[in-house]
Amino acid sequence: MPDKRNGEPGARKDLTLDLGNGVTLKLVLIPAGKFLMGSPQTETGRSNDEGPQREVTISEPFHMGACEVTQAQWRAVMDTEPWLGKMSGKPGADHAASWISWNDAGKFCEALSKKTGKRVALPTEAQWEYACRAGTTTAFCCGDDPSILGEYAWFQDNTRKTGEEYAHPVGRKKPNAWGLYDMHGNVWEWCRDWNDKEYYAKAGNVDPENTTETQFRAVRGGSWHNDPSRCRAAARNSWTGPNYVHYNYGFRVMVASRP
Repeated sequence: MPDKRNGEPGARKDLTLDLGNGVTLKLVLIPAGKFLMGSPQTETGRSNDEGPQREVTISEPFHMGACEVTQAQWRAVMDTEPWLGKMSGKPGADHAASWISWNDAGKFCEALSKKTGKRVALPTEAQWEYACRAGTTTAFCCGDDPSILGEYAWFQDNTRKTGEEYAHPVGRKKPNAWGLYDMHGNVWEWCRDWNDKEYYAKAGNVDPENTTETQFRAVRGGSWHNDPSRCRAAARNSWTGPNYVHYNYGFRVMVASRP
């Protein structure tokens, strides 16, 4: 089917960044638009900090990493391997980089911005959820039924329960409708916002972003360690500070449409 997301049939205008040493990072163009952010009170596994559900406008298109940042991409930019020797830190060039704090992810974005001349950053919570949903209103990008989640995600049923307790290679599962992989599961993904339950409930409806400092940073998507309820599009983790690191924490990047 032709892709009309960018205004003309077949047009994609995706972006590929050269990280050096033969390593690249692909980003998908996400269109501006509106979506329902948060979850309805009837959604299985819902937490109170996911509402009230409201219509949110993303006013400008942006590029979103097609996959989570991999170990090879992290090494190419940062020349470190924070997962080595750590619990569940299985090495693999295409495995999602893990043991990454919010502050670490920010340093990666700064370094990659300098290397490429692009404005690389973490996505806001609103951008992340909008991109994850890809036009859907269900618990997952593939619907409400968790029995098919394994086709799209690495989560506890196909990792912990099979003895594979580590971040897996990216891009091996089905993508969502906008060509993004692993938005559910594999590693929790840091977002740009500070995490504040009160702010989330009263945030504006156009490009919301919590810039007021709190103890915590926003993180989305669930991980290989989690059950389906934690991997929903609206699920939020509310207790992680900017220096927190763990075996199932990583990130993906976005590039703003304006220089």
